[in-house]
Amino acid sequence: MTKKHFLKRMGAFALVGLMTFSLVGCSSKDNAGDKTGGDDGQSSSSKKTKVVVWSKNSHDLEYMTEKVEEFNKNNTDNIEIEYTVQSSSEYQNLLVMSATSGQAPDIFANDVVNLNEYAKSGIIQPLNSFITEEFAKVTEAYEHKYEGLNSIGEDIYWVPGGMRSGSRLIYNVELFDKAGVTPPTTLAETIEVAKKITEVGDGVAYGTIFPGLSSPFERWIERSAELSGVTPYDYANGKYDFTGFKPFIEAVRQMFEDGSVLPGSASMQIDPSRTQFATGNVGFYGNASQEAGVLTEQFPAECEWAVAPLPTLDGEIKGSLTCSPNTGWFMSGKTKNAEAAWKVIEYFQSEEFLKGYIEQGYTLPISGYMDAIVDKTKMGRLSDFALEEYEAVYPVAPVVSPAGEAYRVALWNACLPDGPDIDKTIEDLNKTYNEALDKDISLGKTKRLVVENYDPLNPNSGTVKYLDK
Repeated sequence: MTKKHFLKRMGAFALVGLMTFSLVGCSSKDNAGDKTGGDDGQSSSSKKTKVVVWSKNSHDLEYMTEKVEEFNKNNTDNIEIEYTVQSSSEYQNLLVMSATSGQAPDIFANDVVNLNEYAKSGIIQPLNSFITEEFAKVTEAYEHKYEGLNSIGEDIYWVPGGMRSGSRLIYNVELFDKAGVTPPTTLAETIEVAKKITEVGDGVAYGTIFPGLSSPFERWIERSAELSGVTPYDYANGKYDFTGFKPFIEAVRQMFEDGSVLPGSASMQIDPSRTQFATGNVGFYGNASQEAGVLTEQFPAECEWAVAPLPTLDGEIKGSLTCSPNTGWFMSGKTKNAEAAWKVIEYFQSEEFLKGYIEQGYTLPISGYMDAIVDKTKMGRLSDFALEEYEAVYPVAPVVSPAGEAYRVALWNACLPDGPDIDKTIEDLNKTYNEALDKDISLGKTKRLVVENYDPLNPNSGTVKYLDK
């Protein structure tokens, strides 16, 4: 089965904070009188329609800068893009706050959000009425609908322009050679490899690193568990079950206790962690295909690096690895410039734009159309992250609001040497998440998802049912 056919099969399921960058194409004089995306966006002097765009991505900044400037200079619709990259880790909170305060951007980059809540509250609006034949041809918009991820029923809220691969083990070839080790395939080997690299690191280089303040559990611990057949939601029985994560938490805690983790790692965000790897101070870490651009452009690696599959519990692959549709854009439900906002989305997901974006290594093609026209020899290190047959888009588990910590936070805290008891953490999560699920079902806020004949290696092959009890 080809990657293109595999991706098509997956379609069955489916107040501003700190700014690192803001780009407006016109001079300050020309912008006099312009208003934010929450208002009419018209300038009394230039008569341009301003479209305010937010993103949380910094790895593609060079390309986006070039293309936004190009659009602002050449578009014939008298539209001006104001493009802002938010540096805050509270991106979703900023979006909600901006919508509430009437300062929402006109469009914003897709993120993992509670789609139902965003849709119900009017933070976003469906794109169906805007989608043209040309747009659908390039993106295969109707083939890449994922229920609860980018669509609700027939309503499409964002269209993926690309695909991020699942996480890989990214490693420093020189440190591995110095330590006489090869990429680990099991949890036990991971602990040993980290220890050996630290031993030859002379107090400068360490086995591994975790961005403790930037979703460390999600980036690769959870993904190793997936490959081992472990997921937070039990799709076969329609409930949450975190029991299988125990050996993965124990392995990370052991690496901390061995001194194999770069000191200070637990209090780092992702970019400083990447910098430590790029400068040669870390043996390996786990992350997805965006690292191809990060390590070649944003933080060019000073060491030779390579990519390997993530280790699993026992070296066998027993479950699918999550890959993520990306490079899509929500349209604000509050915008007063919907037509202009759509023209910007069309531009960001046009054939020419996506071809350059993919060929410069920022994403993998998701549509067969784009896959056929991109020059893969230009993709650079992104080719190291080419999709594997065992990667898939999982059905979206019911979104609940449990009492206490979110599971990724709680499980990460249990990974730390001075963290809470692992068994108690798992027991509490099983209780709070299933109590929240039962409550939300009884209130009609969500439904219980059950996949009959569920196969973790083919999570979309079973029969999906949504139950009211």
